[in-house]
Amino acid sequence: MRSGKKEGRFSAKIRGEESTISYRNISSMPGWYVVVELANKNISDITQHFSVWVGVYGSILIGFTLLYMLTILFLEKKDKQHYIGLSAIDPLTGILNRRAFQNAVEEELHKKVPGVFIFIDVDNFKTYNDTYGHDNGDLCLHHFARMMKQCFPEDSILGRYGGDEFVMYLKKLNIETIQTYMKDFQKKISHLTLSTGEQVILSASAGGAAFPEQGEDFISLCRSADAALYVVKQNGKADFKMKEM
Repeated sequence: MRSGKKEGRFSAKIRGEESTISYRNISSMPGWYVVVELANKNISDITQHFSVWVGVYGSILIGFTLLYMLTILFLEKKDKQHYIGLSAIDPLTGILNRRAFQNAVEEELHKKVPGVFIFIDVDNFKTYNDTYGHDNGDLCLHHFARMMKQCFPEDSILGRYGGDEFVMYLKKLNIETIQTYMKDFQKKISHLTLSTGEQVILSASAGGAAFPEQGEDFISLCRSADAALYVVKQNGKADFKMKEM
């Protein structure tokens, strides 16, 4: 319009109000223009409303973004805890592996929680494994771990030390009570039915050491309990003895 420009904007006073005139050339119709008249007050109102809605939608967008980020962080933490949990469990027996057992016991020792550390060996496991095969060997180890869970208190720390060796830390129990638990455990593990239907007789040898009297740290407790276990094995197996003072 102005000086043949195809588009533009200018201010003018129309009907007593300051207004803005916008225009644009219609390319398909030379000489014709689209003209829009908008009072400056209306522009101000539109701008104000636009700013308000931008603020509202912006806040909603930020809120959803924060929620999304928190959800991702929560899921990552949950997955991490899940994988940490998996790395602490012996996959065959479902109880703690050696490293996780040691960490759990050392935490109790650090808190000065009195207890008894126990080493358990499956008697004649190599002969059993050679006779019935490795699959039944795995069944035997799983059976031992399951009976440990059943026979000892819920707050006991149970672990597989390696091979056919199991470990326990029983908290705040006197020796007489532990002897009763061990006798029940020997009874529960004694009969195992194989997948073939055949029944086999099992037993365990075990040695214990009391904290803090017979060991003030994990290593010394291991040595004391292992020494007691050695005595049991030298005297016919299938028994439990505490380390002598």
